[in-house]
Amino acid sequence: MSSRKTVTAVAGIGVVALLGVGAYVGFGGDDSGKGEASVAVKDDGPHKLVAPKAVFGGYRQVKGMTSAALEEPASFGVRGAKTVQAVYGSDRGAKALSAGLIQFTGAYGTIDTPEKTVDAMFADLAAKARKPGKGGEKSTMVGEPKDFGTDGAVVKCQESRIEDPNTGAPEGPKVVHVAMCAWADRSTAAIVMPVDTRDAKAGKPASLDDAATTTQKLRKEVRVKR
Repeated sequence: MSSRKTVTAVAGIGVVALLGVGAYVGFGGDDSGKGEASVAVKDDGPHKLVAPKAVFGGYRQVKGMTSAALEEPASFGVRGAKTVQAVYGSDRGAKALSAGLIQFTGAYGTIDTPEKTVDAMFADLAAKARKPGKGGEKSTMVGEPKDFGTDGAVVKCQESRIEDPNTGAPEGPKVVHVAMCAWADRSTAAIVMPVDTRDAKAGKPASLDDAATTTQKLRKEVRVKR
């Protein structure tokens, strides 16, 4: 995905890193030992992740765009893993990302300690965020991951603050706030970045509550029985 295409797709949002976050959602991990003992997550049988053409009835896969694959998922405690990733837009064609996007990258296999898996993914996100992007953008994970656990899964979300001093859109914000969420259960794990592009263009803070709700809904649509 070229940066030129990214800027066009985001329609003047002014921050190439908005989609470039995919560069650090491609995990390579060395933090798999972090995190406390997992909360009780019921094993409801083997499941896999899929990337349907559409989710939520209106968000469709954006052609030519995809999240980076989750690298070395075994280092996050996903044994025998296979990866799945996709980017969904709220519209079609040139307007695909005019209102919103959902970036999704995950893996499925066998997970013994879901909470450790989620904590390790966030630790890796923080490590990746400390490295400047190819376009000079800088990312910072703000605060600590907030727990939004649901029945059958560990779910946490955290704000990412992205600065792009080289934005080519004067009317766009120099800083964009996005929410990063992660889930893990006994067979699937994923990172989800849902963005309301209108709020992002306005420089508004990201809502962790809304992002958690979207993540939980997405999990139900992309997680199916094996």
